[in-house]
Amino acid sequence: MPRLAPNAGQGDPLANLIGPVLERDARAVEAWVRATAPSVARVVRQILGTEHPDAADVTQEALFAALEALPGFRGDCTALHFVWRVAALTAMNARRRLRLREQVTQSSDETDAFATNEPSPLGNTLARRRRDAFRRLLDELPAVQSEVLALHCVLGFTIDETARATGVPANTVRSRLLAAKAALRERLSDDAELAELVRGAS
Repeated sequence: MPRLAPNAGQGDPLANLIGPVLERDARAVEAWVRATAPSVARVVRQILGTEHPDAADVTQEALFAALEALPGFRGDCTALHFVWRVAALTAMNARRRLRLREQVTQSSDETDAFATNEPSPLGNTLARRRRDAFRRLLDELPAVQSEVLALHCVLGFTIDETARATGVPANTVRSRLLAAKAALRERLSDDAELAELVRGAS
């Protein structure tokens, strides 16, 4: 999976904007949105699906939510990790709100945790089914489990990065991941086709 590496060990490029953004400096807010919008859009589309009809609206919602949540940022993780977490939570909440009317149509060039290198139409079809299956499984998990699973497996956060982003100990993250995977295994045991699809993505 292509990793969304934030800073490559070179500090936090958004740090200097946090103070002015909290003071609602218009230029700082504009710079913040410009800096975070591309990755927020990418996170939202990884959770919802590239061609989800509400992706643009949810991206706007996530950008606003990140600004509203910024006063609670403690600096335990990078600002970008913080924004990604807010975006992931916003997108997962949106999926739960919209899933009754959601009609996901994935594009063949989407890349996420279940991307494939197979160029064939069959390979693209299987990859789309895997992504949709995983997203549906996320919907069924408790919120704290789906959050760590999305951050770790979809966005590529390490255990420590997930712990810092969520504000819980690394062992708690591991426990939630184990519980989430156990729930997924139980869910998959009742659906042989779905189990085969997800196993094929590993």
